[in-house]
Formats: sequence, structure tokens, C-alpha cells
Amino acid sequence: MKIRRAALIVVAGIITASCSEKSAPDREKHSDTSEATREPGSEVGEGKDELRPREDEIGEDCVAFVRSTKIVPAQAPAADCPGCPAAGVEALRFRQIHTDRISCSGETCTVLLTIVVSFNPGAGERIAGGLTAWISPEQRSEYLSGRTPSGEQAYRVKITYKRRGAAWRAAEFDRPDLE
Repeated sequence: MKIRRAALIVVAGIITASCSEKSAPDREKHSDTSEATREPGSEVGEGKDELRPREDEIGEDCVAFVRSTKIVPAQAPAADCPGCPAAGVEALRFRQIHTDRISCSGETCTVLLTIVVSFNPGAGERIAGGLTAWISPEQRSEYLSGRTPSGEQAYRVKITYKRRGAAWRAAEFDRPDLE
């Protein structure tokens, strides 16, 4: 089990690293957003990681969010802890992320991205946690009837990060506003 978890972390790191490599025109296009939100007097380059969440942190948070989408028994007993994560097996398999935009203001950063996943096989259970709200009623119905939706699914996500000391922490995962 530990080997599987380590392999997943390594794969997520490789995917994140490959997604973070952008061409020069892309960097210039996205630099307008980050420069506009940069604190006065801060330097570009070495201190860049302190101004916003690092790409690998964003990738790890996305993998954890996908993995928190669980298959749970349809007749699960009422939980004594409504805020506790759902017990069960992972409903989705993480594939990749595409970061669309990172904008920061003071102690808050908003990251708009697309998470690409595929469904793990299920047999009439229900889905809870993580990306549950993003799954369409049609896919949910198909899944509840025991048919696993095929292919990769892409979900747009907005993550709000808050600075806690020197570190950035994901505070909220939400659907992005219509653009």
C-alpha cells in the first residue's frame, strides 16, 4: 500500500513538473497577472515562491482533492461527524491538471485550473466528498446503476489559498464563476 502511495506521489510530481514548464510567450502572457498582484518592493525570481503557492503544492492539493472523492455504500450509516472525510474507496483516478491562472492579493491567492480524472469501477454505490458536486447528474445516474462512465473527465476548479505564516494552505475548492 505504501509503494502505491509513493508511486502516486511521484507520478503527480512528474505531471505537475511537466505542466509547470511553459513556453516564453506563455510566461510573458501570465506574468501580467502575477506582476499586478505582486507586493511593492518584492523581487521577481528567488522570492517568487513566497508570493504564491508553488506548482508542486497545487498539484499535491489537487491529487488529495481527487482522492477524497470516495465510493461509499448506498446505505451508509449516519455519520457522527459530518465534517469527517467519507470512508470508502477512491471513486476517481487522477490523470493531470492544467493551471489556467494564478492571481494573488495580499495573503490570498486564487488558482483556476482544470483537473482531468477518470472513474474507477463501481457497482451501484454512491459518491461522496471531493469532486462530487462537479459530477453531472447523468454521470452520477450512470455510476449509481453500476455502469462506470468511460473516458477522461475534465472539471474546472477554483482553489482559494490563504497564507499561514510562510506557507500557503488550500482553504476552499469551488466551481469557478462563469467567465
